[in-house]
Amino acid sequence: MRRECAVAAVILLCQLCGLWTLEGQERGSRYVVFWNLENYFDPFDDSLTVDEEFTPAGEKHWTWKKFLVKRNLIAKVLLSMYDRYGDWPLAVGFAEVENRMVLRQLTEQTPLAKLGYGVVHRESPDSRGIDVGFIYREEYLTVHDVEALEVLTGRERPTRDILHILAVLHLPDESPESVHFYINHWPSKFGGEEYSRPFRQSAADTLSRVLGALADSAAGELPPVIVTGDFNDTPDSEPVMSVQRRTGLLNPALDLHQRGEGTLKYNGRWELIDLFMMSPALRGARMEIYRHPLLLEEDEKFLGQKPFRTYYGPQWHGGASDHLPIVLLLP
Repeated sequence: MRRECAVAAVILLCQLCGLWTLEGQERGSRYVVFWNLENYFDPFDDSLTVDEEFTPAGEKHWTWKKFLVKRNLIAKVLLSMYDRYGDWPLAVGFAEVENRMVLRQLTEQTPLAKLGYGVVHRESPDSRGIDVGFIYREEYLTVHDVEALEVLTGRERPTRDILHILAVLHLPDESPESVHFYINHWPSKFGGEEYSRPFRQSAADTLSRVLGALADSAAGELPPVIVTGDFNDTPDSEPVMSVQRRTGLLNPALDLHQRGEGTLKYNGRWELIDLFMMSPALRGARMEIYRHPLLLEEDEKFLGQKPFRTYYGPQWHGGASDHLPIVLLLP
């Protein structure tokens, strides 16, 4: 009874805040989300990383007040998904989070706290302190193992680890099932696409090698696997396609990419670099991009709409992120 009252309170809060403006289409869906949060940093200086830019005295003049605005907007977006899908996400993978604390702020200090999300985070070797993270509904998922997979690119500046989570999914009226999640944030195209491609290929090789070992341990057939993240490359790029060829993963982002849909807008063009891939055990799963008024603003230069981002250069803009979230609807 207490839980039912708590969830009802969250629903009422969302309605009062005017969050649910989309017409519900997928009532009661089970789904997973990924979202690059565009520098979801706390405002405190970490002496072990180069994060001074996101402090009150830094270039971005990042303060606790601005952090709370961003944190609360992220929570509102995740809560708003109920109206479209008939439930809240089973799990959410994130890129560009600074530490465990910012994730706990999200799951414990916003209305998301009523939904019982657990947090998975590991510090990565990224020099700026940018990590990937994962939150999950403890009611439906039990985490059994967590592993940070190092990506060796051969360059002096290290990149983010791939976060592997082994969890058991236990849904009402269904048998428990193990699911492997891999949360990625591959190296960017800094220095140009050709120069940087080998670094993303290193991440692709790491992922392919790990998935190959997983398949070998399961008599040659991959169990339920969900791979997601910001790949800094399109679904038809060589690094991404190499993973598909070597592992047999399905690549549902290809159709969206071919239709010109995207999660990031650059020079007036939408680009799809936030992706899902899954093993054939999850055939029938469907990917879509989550577009909500909270996430978008008018694009006065190139027309149409664009993501409502947090910063333009050093200027605070007040939005949630320069990326749109992606959703994988489970079969």
